[in-house]
Amino acid sequence: ECCAGEGVGGELGGWSRFTKTDEGMKTKVQQYVEGVGGIRLWGFSPSEDLSNMVDGSKDDVLNILSMMPGDICSFLMTIARRHTKKTQQINYYIVERQPEALARYILLLSIFFDDDLGPRECTEIFLEIYGNNMLRKQTSAFLHSKVEELIKFLTNGEGKLAEFVDITQMKFKERDAIEKVFKTWYENIECNMEEWREKRLRSYYEDRFDYRKNLIDWDYSMNVKDWAEIIHSKLFLWWRQEGIAYEIRDSKYPQPNRTMASYAEGKEKGHSKLKRGYWGDIVQSPYWSIGVHADEQSLYKKRSFQHTKTCQHVAEYNIYSLLFELSAKKRYKMPQEDSEIHGRSFWSGLSHRDVEKVEEEGEIESLQDDRMDTLSTGRAPESGTKRVPQGIKLVLLQVSFCLLFPCMT
Repeated sequence: ECCAGEGVGGELGGWSRFTKTDEGMKTKVQQYVEGVGGIRLWGFSPSEDLSNMVDGSKDDVLNILSMMPGDICSFLMTIARRHTKKTQQINYYIVERQPEALARYILLLSIFFDDDLGPRECTEIFLEIYGNNMLRKQTSAFLHSKVEELIKFLTNGEGKLAEFVDITQMKFKERDAIEKVFKTWYENIECNMEEWREKRLRSYYEDRFDYRKNLIDWDYSMNVKDWAEIIHSKLFLWWRQEGIAYEIRDSKYPQPNRTMASYAEGKEKGHSKLKRGYWGDIVQSPYWSIGVHADEQSLYKKRSFQHTKTCQHVAEYNIYSLLFELSAKKRYKMPQEDSEIHGRSFWSGLSHRDVEKVEEEGEIESLQDDRMDTLSTGRAPESGTKRVPQGIKLVLLQVSFCLLFPCMT
């Protein structure tokens, strides 16, 4: 058995519980903890096939426990590469504290295994909801249409997710909390994401808010570039200021990403209160989990000491390759003749034999040829192309903070 964890975020949410020191400034640790927020929306370390952490060749059952990862991508990578393992059964347990995190897991799984989405459209919608604070109109409408499907899975066990996602270990009140989260994703529910995020930024930078661009450049040069040069400075700056991590061509983003809204406990006028807002990360970025490491070395080529690709290319490649591997049961390899094609998107480095070019008219996209059959054999799409491999079970659990750390109670 193996256990993986990403660490536990602070209890802050977005409420500024830290007070200034005698010198008049928060300490670096206080500022960092407030910046990463109280709810994890993505991982802060590269996603991995966690079944590689142990030698499961001699075991019939492999149990994996992931404590508050804030990210579903390691699970997707583990099941996509299931075909390379001899283990008969993999039980993957994810433990989270907030219902919003569990709700996002279920949503992202539903997007990834949606047979109505071709590989390119699936990749774009997945990354957009995964890492962007604001969404395109069509993505917001797609999210709105998904709510009823997710509620039916949660309450009646209907849909494809019921084949491998086990929620029976959660109490009914915990499932009710997740259902309430789903219902906040309707488009008629108020969500002032831009305002909420700006309040977080002002609380984080305090008196230095007007000079935040210089501070972000300093953070990138001192804390990011040496660790992950593939994260482009312009993309990092755009995300830190606007909350847009993955650009979908030249689209506009007028709608809020309601999946990133959550409640945090704090005090107002001396009384404890739950307040809705954006309490997620505003300092690390969504790139670390799926936008830094990939097994395709052509993504890391340099010219004149500069990367020809960026973290967005890497993230798009990772999600696309997982879809391919799940369908074809083999690793995806970018065509060699296309490795020198450059552009803002990963799709500029794909041969037309793999993905048809998309022609966009305003906000309407034509994705008729964007089907799973373009990933493997070229045949017409078959039912269950995105089916989860046999012998996979995902168990979602929710526990309170005091149960994780009883010594703190």
